[in-house]
Amino acid sequence: MELKIGEIAKKSGVPPSTIRYYVRQGLLPEPTKVNKSMAYYDESCIERIQAVRHLQETKYFPLSVIRNILRRMDEGLSLDEAQAIENAVFGVAADAGNALMDKTEFLRQTGLSEEQLQLAQKISLLMPYMQEKGKVLYDQEDVRFGRDVLKRVMDFGQDITELDFYVKLGNEIIDREVNLRRNAVRGKSTQENIRITSDISRIAEFLRSYILKRLFQRRVQTVIQKSLKK
Repeated sequence: MELKIGEIAKKSGVPPSTIRYYVRQGLLPEPTKVNKSMAYYDESCIERIQAVRHLQETKYFPLSVIRNILRRMDEGLSLDEAQAIENAVFGVAADAGNALMDKTEFLRQTGLSEEQLQLAQKISLLMPYMQEKGKVLYDQEDVRFGRDVLKRVMDFGQDITELDFYVKLGNEIIDREVNLRRNAVRGKSTQENIRITSDISRIAEFLRSYILKRLFQRRVQTVIQKSLKK
């Protein structure tokens, strides 16, 4: 059943301007246009709008993630199933939305200057939890990284641009991980896809931490052993 935008707005509880915005962002399908001033939307848009609002207001997912969840729903997953996959990747806590903050609060909690923040984001060393269409929000993980890593490194007088190798090499690792996941879920059922994606996300996170930590420890041990032999 097709409805006018005013009817969709009334049943979904969001204004027509928001509905048009969702269409432009690819969150809703294009309406069927009768003429320049009249268009009809499929009634299924109401449920889709409610899903978008739920994900925005309870999870604070950026639109790119919401778009991906909707795509999974179009492939047959329920909202909970589609969200489960994104949760496995992003690790969003139930109260994540309450912990998000704007730039002013982020700078206050980390002690960074605006110039330092701009540099860190320019080289992609600091990647805010949400950064889309001019809207930037930071979570507690961003705060810990800014305060305990970036601020301390800068206080030591070090140039953080020398840390950009983490981003370059990190992208190579992520590319390999994405290929592993793609091969693992090929031909699997929806439930298997969710389970495998969740497991691979947890395994990959542990692998990154474990291997880099052990490599660093081995290198330090080697240096110490050489120094003791002198």
